[in-house]
This record gives sequence, C-alpha cells and structure tokens, in this order.
Amino acid sequence: MRRGTGLRAFWKTGNALALFWPLEIAGGILSNSLALLSDAGHMVMDTAAISLSLFAVHLSMRPPSEKNSYSLVRIEIVAAFLNGITLVGLALYIFYEAVQRIEQPPEIKAGMMLTVAIAGMLANMVGAYILWGASHDNMNVKGAYLHILGDLAGSLGAVIGGAVILLTGWTMADPIISILIALLIIRSSVSLLKDSVHVLMEGTPPHIDSAEIIGRINSMDGVQAVHDFHVWSLTTGVVLLTAHVGVRDRGDAIPILENITAMLGKDYGLRHVTIQVEDPDSGCCKVDF
Repeated sequence: MRRGTGLRAFWKTGNALALFWPLEIAGGILSNSLALLSDAGHMVMDTAAISLSLFAVHLSMRPPSEKNSYSLVRIEIVAAFLNGITLVGLALYIFYEAVQRIEQPPEIKAGMMLTVAIAGMLANMVGAYILWGASHDNMNVKGAYLHILGDLAGSLGAVIGGAVILLTGWTMADPIISILIALLIIRSSVSLLKDSVHVLMEGTPPHIDSAEIIGRINSMDGVQAVHDFHVWSLTTGVVLLTAHVGVRDRGDAIPILENITAMLGKDYGLRHVTIQVEDPDSGCCKVDF
C-alpha cells in the first residue's frame, strides 16, 4: 500500500466543495427547497468528511514510534467509520424534514432551485472524478468517494425535482426527492460501515480463505499441525498473518518456515507473516480453527 494515498485528491476535492456549498445553501434558503438544502447539507458533510480523511492521511504517514509500532495507519479506517456514521445521521435528518414537508407543502421557487441544483451537480461530478481513481485501493478514500456519489445523486434528484415543479407546479416532488436522496445516502453508508467495522474488529479479509491456507500448510512435508491461526487487516492493503506450526523434526524448522512464507507471499500476497514453530510432542499443537 502506498502511504498517503489520496492526499492530492482530497485537497482538490475539498477545495472545490468548500467554494461551492455556501452558494447552494443560499440557493436552498432563497428557493425554499428542502431537496436543495439537503444536497447542500450533504455537501457540507462532504467537506467535513474530506477534511477528516485528509487529517487521517497525514497521521497515517507518521513513522512508527515506541508507543505506536505500526505508526497510525489504522486511523484511516477510523475515519472511514466516522464518515459512515455521519452519512446515516444526515440521511435520518433529511428523512425527518421531508416528512414534515409532505404534511405541509411549502411554496418553492423552482427556477432558482433548478439553476443551483445543476451547478451543484457539476461540482459533484468534478469531485467524484478526482476521487474515483484512488477509491479502489483505500477505504478512507472510498468513504469520501461515497460521500461525493451520494451528493451527486442528491444533486441529480434536486435537478429532477426542480424541473418537475417548474413544469407542473407539483411541489410535493421536493420532499419526495429528498426522501429518495436520504435512502441513497443510507445505502452507500451501510457498505462503508460494514467494511470499516470488519477491519476494526480484525475480521478475516474477504479475499483470504483461512481454511484453504491452513490446509496447504498442513499438507507440507514435516508439518504436524497448525493452531492459533489468525489473519486480519491492519488497514487497507496491509494484511497480517500469525500462526503456530508444529513440526515433526525441529531440524527441518527453517526450511519449513521458508516454504510457508514463500507460499503465502507468492499465492496470497501476504508479506507480514509471523510463524512460531513448536514441538508437537509438547501437546500444544492441536488444530483449534
């Protein structure tokens, strides 16, 4: 994993959003559009999320220390989790406000709403394009990218709502579009929360088959058994594995270790591997996975 992934993308996207969201808030207030205000609120959250992500990237680039032997690389996963939480909170607030407006539909200036919504959609398209490339390899960047995608969907919804109100005068389109925006935001946040919690709970990475690896180690010449097997992600792109391996003959320990680490590196891309060799006669090497 390249440290500092997404640093430049965060700077560019954050600056672009920070310049636009005050205009969208003003447009939402003047047009009295909840869909536009929802989109503006989401853009404010985007800016905050990107600022948090940027701060996390800076911290993760610090060198290891006596107190933090892995440095602070996992802070990026914490940032991704917090971004997911804020997305859920924002979606619930939008949903609440939309319900209130369904009960009492307000007067909306559709022309202003449509103009500002189109400008917001263009701004979010630029932000999504900037973050797209780095979002595939880093969960922190993915969190910010999902924020932008949700906001882009919100802007598109505001454009549709403004067009419907302008053409038909049906103001109910505004709160309905807002509810759809909220649902889209929740959908994107659930995936991010699920992935970040899995890493924080040190779950097995989805691309790793633990049973398969244990079976391959057990099938190697000289191996008696494997136990205390653990594999988890420290952060995006950094997978660690530890295991206790019982060997029939301690004289074969070094060749066995070399074979195991070579297999894990070549076939599974694992570079952070710790194997403890044990004597099976001690009774410690039972399989517990």
